[in-house]
Amino acid sequence: MTDQAVVGVVVIGRNEGERLKRCLCSIQEQHSGPVVYVDSGSTDGSTAYARSIGVEVVDLDISIPFTMARGRNAGLKQLVKKYPQCHFVQFIDGDCEMVVDWLHQGVQFLYENQHYGGVCGNRCERFPEISIYNQLINMEWQGSEGEVQTCGGDAIYRIEALQSVGGFNESMIAGEEADLCLRIRNQGFRLMRLDLPMTIHDADMHHFSQWWKRSVRCGHAYAHSYDLQRNNHGNGRSGYSGKSLLSSLLYGLIIPMLVISLLIVGQLMMGLVVVLLLYGRIVVKAAGSKPNPANSLAQRLVYGCFIALGKLPESQGVIRYFANRALGKTSKIIEYKIDH
Repeated sequence: MTDQAVVGVVVIGRNEGERLKRCLCSIQEQHSGPVVYVDSGSTDGSTAYARSIGVEVVDLDISIPFTMARGRNAGLKQLVKKYPQCHFVQFIDGDCEMVVDWLHQGVQFLYENQHYGGVCGNRCERFPEISIYNQLINMEWQGSEGEVQTCGGDAIYRIEALQSVGGFNESMIAGEEADLCLRIRNQGFRLMRLDLPMTIHDADMHHFSQWWKRSVRCGHAYAHSYDLQRNNHGNGRSGYSGKSLLSSLLYGLIIPMLVISLLIVGQLMMGLVVVLLLYGRIVVKAAGSKPNPANSLAQRLVYGCFIALGKLPESQGVIRYFANRALGKTSKIIEYKIDH
């Protein structure tokens, strides 16, 4: 059997407009197998367009809160139901394009390595030069080949591995991929990142407020993942999300409060020393984590500064998660994109 017969593609989106058109066309240009588009209440004609080019569409019930996890699960369910011959599924977000030959190479890797439950490649930004925020995200995607703890929103999974853990956690408004991958690894599967181009992402981020919201969402994901791992998955071990959560609270809440206290009592120099030493450490470490020759020193330092600054909105996301949990409220999806 060819990869066309054994792999299906699930696309999720909401009001992606031209981005969705590019996404679906990039898939159909190289894949003749099943493609399922799951729509989360679009009002821009996304579903009509998808149907017009022969893509199967699943419309989510708008009375139930939307999450990306819910969309992916709905797409997987439809894929398994209608195309039981599929052994693999490629998830791709509607704001991404699939790079030519990725699907074939990813499936080939899983064919040849039965102990791997998923595989991902390199994601890059479509327009990194348009804004500093796009450039930051483009650097964020960079990574080296090898085994990984988690794959992102775009990845190929062995359907058997997904079914063994019950799919994505639909209560999560962010960080659902990391949670899924943790459970897959707990089942004995491994995950691989290949040094191959996989997808082209269009963040379309132009404003500081968008970057801030995305960082809030990141902090919310750390908190929710930590809570799940502590209570369900990890026998009390919080894993990397626990470290991320503590880092967000320490640098985004506790240290800023300390600095403000020092300033109030007139210890200006002491406050500056604390800021330079502690946040400078983050900047240097983050800048050093992006050694790609394509990144200039200035770009790496800017990246490091935003990683340090991002602790503030991340702590806001952590607090929001635990506040909603204490009040028994369901967290709403945090959207940073502007609908077109």
